Amino acid sequence: MIDIKWQNGDLAVDDAGNAVPIGDTDARFQRALMRMTVPKGSFIYDRALGVRSGGTDSRRRELLLAEALADCPDTRVRVTGMTENGTTVEIIIGGESRTEEVRAYGNV
Repeated sequence: MIDIKWQNGDLAVDDAGNAVPIGDTDARFQRALMRMTVPKGSFIYDRALGVRSGGTDSRRRELLLAEALADCPDTRVRVTGMTENGTTVEIIIGGESRTEEVRAYGNV
């Protein structure tokens, strides 16, 4: 799987202005992170994509994030911290894990 790298909510480009490609593992983590940041129903090409709002406690938020990843094979999420503006999560795909901050960015 090859994808284009997203950075700060936009396409990442190199010095020549070309989109930066990413490989299989990075693409899978990026797709999982995107599914957890897009509000459910806001992505025009796939209204089922995204996460439902809510989850004032870590257990509820973890369930909502896991629901957003239901279509991603061998992918799990664990909430490790919460703030007013975001959620720190551990994303586990296969045997690899990465810690990321999840923030809702609004409609895409």
